[in-house]
Amino acid sequence: MGEILIVIEYKKDSIELRKASKRDLIEAAYILLMLIPLGKVTTYKSLARILGLHPRAIAKFMALNKNPIIIPCHRVIMSNGEIGGYSLGGSVIKEKLLKIEGVKVNNGKVAKENIIEASDIIDP
Repeated sequence: MGEILIVIEYKKDSIELRKASKRDLIEAAYILLMLIPLGKVTTYKSLARILGLHPRAIAKFMALNKNPIIIPCHRVIMSNGEIGGYSLGGSVIKEKLLKIEGVKVNNGKVAKENIIEASDIIDP
């Protein structure tokens, strides 16, 4: 953690570099979420590692999600396998959504075979 993410912007005939804003980081997290396949989940910690953030920042980004079904923040769980919270009806709804998608959940924990590292999404 502590890395600075750089955004490359193309403007007319020039290229500009700038430090990533909070909005850029949220957008990057949401893009990663949309790459998680059905039947799989990743962890706040795994996403945080990619973006150079604290897992709590990722959790906050998920809570800010205004399109929780389209941007599937229900596919992000705690690193110990527990479901964690969900802004659209709590952990009960999150568990139901995961089960509909084929994720095995037992006693509030996701089966290890359903958990993937976020880095595997971008570098298979």
